[in-house]
Amino acid sequence: MHLLLRNIRPFLVRNYHRKSVAALAAEINRDNVNSKYSEQLEKFKDRILFNSLLEVQKIKIRKLDEVTSSLVKRRLKQEDALGVVPLPVVLNQLCEEKPKEQDTEELDFKKQNKQVEFTVSSLPYSRFLKVQSSELKESQENEDKKVVPNNWLKDYELYDEAEDELQSEYGTPDPNFPVTNVACGGCGALLHCKDPSIPGYLPSEILTDLNKEELKTVHCQRCHFLSKYNTAISVSIKPEDYINIISSIKDQSALAIVMVDLLDFPCSIFPNLSNILGKTRPIFLVGNKVDLIPRDSQNYLDNVKQSLRSEALKMGFENKSIKHTALISAKTGYGVEELITKLHQIWKYKGNVYLIGCTNVGKSSLFNAFLRSDYCKSEATNLIQRATASPWPGTTLKMLKFPILRPSDFRVALRAQRLAGERSAKYLEDEYRRQEAKDRKSIKHATLIGHIGRTFEKIEEHSDPAAQSHTGGYAGKILTLNENEERYIQSKWCFDTPGVMHSDQILPQLTTDEILKVLPRHMIRARMFFMKPGMSLFIAGLARLDFIDVPKLTRAIVYSSLHLPVTICNTEDADDFYEKFLGSELLGVPITMNEERLSRWPKLEPLYDEIAIDGIDKHVSACDFVMSSAGWIGINLPKNTVGIFKPWIIGGKGVHVRKPSILLNGFNLRGHRIRDSPAYGIGDAYTFRKVFKKVNM
Repeated sequence: MHLLLRNIRPFLVRNYHRKSVAALAAEINRDNVNSKYSEQLEKFKDRILFNSLLEVQKIKIRKLDEVTSSLVKRRLKQEDALGVVPLPVVLNQLCEEKPKEQDTEELDFKKQNKQVEFTVSSLPYSRFLKVQSSELKESQENEDKKVVPNNWLKDYELYDEAEDELQSEYGTPDPNFPVTNVACGGCGALLHCKDPSIPGYLPSEILTDLNKEELKTVHCQRCHFLSKYNTAISVSIKPEDYINIISSIKDQSALAIVMVDLLDFPCSIFPNLSNILGKTRPIFLVGNKVDLIPRDSQNYLDNVKQSLRSEALKMGFENKSIKHTALISAKTGYGVEELITKLHQIWKYKGNVYLIGCTNVGKSSLFNAFLRSDYCKSEATNLIQRATASPWPGTTLKMLKFPILRPSDFRVALRAQRLAGERSAKYLEDEYRRQEAKDRKSIKHATLIGHIGRTFEKIEEHSDPAAQSHTGGYAGKILTLNENEERYIQSKWCFDTPGVMHSDQILPQLTTDEILKVLPRHMIRARMFFMKPGMSLFIAGLARLDFIDVPKLTRAIVYSSLHLPVTICNTEDADDFYEKFLGSELLGVPITMNEERLSRWPKLEPLYDEIAIDGIDKHVSACDFVMSSAGWIGINLPKNTVGIFKPWIIGGKGVHVRKPSILLNGFNLRGHRIRDSPAYGIGDAYTFRKVFKKVNM
């Protein structure tokens, strides 16, 4: 299927910021605003002050026309050059007559009317264009059908032995592979390999090799583990059951690692968790996904940590109970080694450790990182059936656990020696990545990463058979750890507890495709807007913020996935706009034209009548309006001024006012102001500027 240039319509080029060729091509492949909304858009467009998808009509089309014109001229020159037979210049002197004027005119006419075959392959960015079918590949008639064995997961469990240590213990996701249209026979979620935390996940090692008929015979990874092994992976349970489970550790001498999603806090901190765990419970407060937080200043991590700790104290945790606050990325490994060092230094070997947190905060990712680190006993790493399952009180579920390495003085010294030897190399790598980020404007090099190493390696091929058990069904045997063996009886264990969906989270309302649009995959890029009294700002169809009475120089900074369009209109038009365009590409989410689903879609409801915010400085964010999983909006107000706001969100729950702001200096991330628009261009996801001024919070 060829994509003809004449079929490219204005809306399809992404919004108002400078895009790479790859991103531009990806947007060209997207569908346009559905015809269902075209007529309404024509009537309403003068009342829309800004929309991410429509802004391109004012800015990008001229550039697209220039590229097209330049491309056609280049092709004409190339064809002319190929059609000319080179002759010696001296032949021009041998010609007694010059070409007749009529012949010259005829030649020019032919040139002007020369047709150019214009296909996708002729575009300079053709290698980025993808035309994908929603159907999975069908097996050819002559091709032998593959038989999916019932024990495919056992084969898969051994797959990672030869893989890179940073890969998941449960397979490798592939965010670029499209979601299938085949539903899991267990839970009904569409099968995909994009993200293990989303229902319907199947490892890419399996999904990409199966056709549609074969996929109908398998369950998603979560359902398979639950039915075959009675083991729940990244399981979510009811809040009342969660309270009973977590309460079971209240009387134990145990450490709780409370994990928080930095993109969605305090919505990712379970309500009343401090009382459930006990006020005196020692905790490590761990903020995950720091690699997705944009760098707004040199000391931005200190500001993020301060904001995280402040919100935890507001949620009821005692300051003396928070033994350590850490920022990590379980995905890239950043901060994990430092967290392990603090666990060895502070908690040592006093008792069991429990990973606690809501759904999608990254508990399983950190658990897998611990499993291949110095925190797990080296002889147990390869014996755990990814890993040992243990029954939870009052339930039939089995949660994953592994034995913790005892941090003796000798082991701690060896580990410190290894880390010291790696420190200089890490410093050089960080400097290289920093310079590359500056020179190439590369988000990849600006992203925080870390290496998770092993100090204590041990050959396990001939380890004690008493510590092993075997499960059959595969040509090779799968080893599991026997926790009743003598060296494990006195061990302390690290548990991966079940996740629970916070009542403030909006993810349960979304489909798989919508979740993939809402959850950022790369470092967030801030979108800044100049706001006036009487304006309203929408983040997709999920959240809205009314600027009821605000001073001049009020700026709103939206931190969310770029797949969620931002719309600005007058507050008096906001209800009408939302009602008319819900389900359209202008709002992005929900992705549906199904009238039945739209009728069941939760209404936008205000959580507060009005909220007054005091300004700090026009360059410093006074607070964040956290809109649950949709993202957050930083508010910049001039000093000694007050702004009145009214936040809305679907279902009327999930809005929090966060003070201090997680990114005080988000103003540094702005792009250039767009002419005749309330928007600034999207700038970089990072900056190495110094803070404008220090502000006493």
